[in-house]
Amino acid sequence: MDNYSVFFPGYSAGEDAYKEITSVCSPYGNKAVVISDEISINATKKYLDEAIAGTDFSIEYILFPGEAAFEYAEELQQTDAVKNADMIFCLGGGKAIDTGKLVAHNLKKPYFTFPTIASTCACNSALGIYYYPNHVFRTFFRVDRPPVHIFISTKVIAEAPASFLWAGIGDGMSKEIEVKFSARGKEDELTLSEQAGVALSGCCTEPLLKYGVQAMEDCRNNRASKAIEMVALDIFINTGMVSNMVDSHKYNTNLAHALFNSMTILPQVEERHRHGEVVSYGTLVLLTMDKQYDKLDRFFDFYKEMKLPTKLADIEVSVDELGPVLDEAVKKYDLDYSPYKITQDMIKAAILELEEYNKKKEA
Repeated sequence: MDNYSVFFPGYSAGEDAYKEITSVCSPYGNKAVVISDEISINATKKYLDEAIAGTDFSIEYILFPGEAAFEYAEELQQTDAVKNADMIFCLGGGKAIDTGKLVAHNLKKPYFTFPTIASTCACNSALGIYYYPNHVFRTFFRVDRPPVHIFISTKVIAEAPASFLWAGIGDGMSKEIEVKFSARGKEDELTLSEQAGVALSGCCTEPLLKYGVQAMEDCRNNRASKAIEMVALDIFINTGMVSNMVDSHKYNTNLAHALFNSMTILPQVEERHRHGEVVSYGTLVLLTMDKQYDKLDRFFDFYKEMKLPTKLADIEVSVDELGPVLDEAVKKYDLDYSPYKITQDMIKAAILELEEYNKKKEA
């Protein structure tokens, strides 16, 4: 059997999670550079500065160019602030964090993540999603290892726009469904880590169903709460650990992500709909195609309560636009590991069946 390594990050969570920065990060040096967008920096700088006040730890801030693109990572690597830093602080949402982790990977520097929105598990996962500078999906890339540590401020999450948490819940709803579907029939081929990852994926759905609605209400009121903490930890830790434990090119994604990555060719999807939002719709398509109707019923009812998309019109896509999308979807590696071959006709049939299911539920 080939040798392999598995790395797990630590994490600090709570309203004052940033107070742990110096004790956790000081063994790696005392100069950090934050890679993030202006909005995220403005939302967190006061908390970061408070956390290092009175110490010899310093933080310099550098703006993320706006897209998780290889070209932009290369530009950041040439700046003196990044070159001179002992460590990279990846702060913000998924794209900023994925850019920061790629910079850290290329420069062989330790990195720490500070999610400001609970929209993806990027802060935990070694896997990054990368785009062309024109915002069209490019590829997935796994860096050498996940972050050293994750700092999860529930205060920061609660103060962020609720739409990000909403999208994160939508994305999280795909994890158990895609992982277990991809690994079905491959049980004898799984490593010990992958077996644990598949098992852990089974813990990713229930916290969202139990706390999702309350977490959204609390976020709209900028109120750090148990519901926000439980949902954020599920999105960041549970789903992120699954991503780290299973082979990302085999068992981590499937049809829900293949559809999202293909739908980015449609301008209305790229411009007006979030990753987790579209992935959540794709999860319903997968449940329909695989005839997991009990789960479909439960997910559908939750989606309606959460106002997540359940039909094409919710993401501004028409049946007539599906041709190029499905052409691309079946080419994605997301579908390479499935219990049966997935064709364009099967996906389209599931989409149309889901459209009819919506009509029956709304009747």
